[in-house]
Amino acid sequence: MGRERSQGKRTQSAHPAGTLFIVGVPIGHPDDLTIRALATLRRVDLIAAKNPQATRALLAHHGIHTTITTYDRNNATDKVPILMDRLRQGCRVALVSDCGMPVVYDPGQLLITAASKAQISVEVIPGASAVVAAAALAGMDGNAFVFDGRWTGGVKALTGRLQLLQSEPRTMIFFPPAQGLRQFLTLLQRTLGNRKVVMAIDMTRSTEKILRGRVQQLLSNKPCPEHASHVALVVEGARLRRKTSVKQSR
Repeated sequence: MGRERSQGKRTQSAHPAGTLFIVGVPIGHPDDLTIRALATLRRVDLIAAKNPQATRALLAHHGIHTTITTYDRNNATDKVPILMDRLRQGCRVALVSDCGMPVVYDPGQLLITAASKAQISVEVIPGASAVVAAAALAGMDGNAFVFDGRWTGGVKALTGRLQLLQSEPRTMIFFPPAQGLRQFLTLLQRTLGNRKVVMAIDMTRSTEKILRGRVQQLLSNKPCPEHASHVALVVEGARLRRKTSVKQSR
């Protein structure tokens, strides 16, 4: 298996540097962890996890007892130097999110960038992604789509973001907060119109629920997911109007 190597001379140290593994984990069902991810999580020396509690439950399900340390948005800046020291000492470190792939709405970028700059090997172990899963589940045009991440904030901020997408022809994927779902759908209808949408709540979990229709239908059904539910909303893109040329008679 080839490993990433940065150009230039690596800093000399008493130990050969370790490897940073970017490991994709399930978005819900624990058995969606790949065989390669299982093997990696078993043999690394340390796992840097966004949500240690969720990671610990996943490891317990598979009988893995690797040491876990917290690495999240609140402490990423302080944790990067510590993890980099471990990597320079030759440790194998796995970076995992609470679900899906690191870096996708996740602070993993800081550690990966630091490791790359220090010419430490970085390997990716692909896994599940809520973005791709939602795109496939929706059955809309998947040749090109836009992922616009988490949607939080006040009405004015949300409306402004949606207005920028009014003419977007590609399929759009959002992660609206479960507790503000009705407000988000209302703003979506007001700004983009009564478009076709697919709402996936807790994909791959026992509580999974899929709603299809138009925005107004979903509002009428009054979806009320649990506060801790993960919601992915797929919205059809704007339909481009054909321009008709008008011939002027002379």
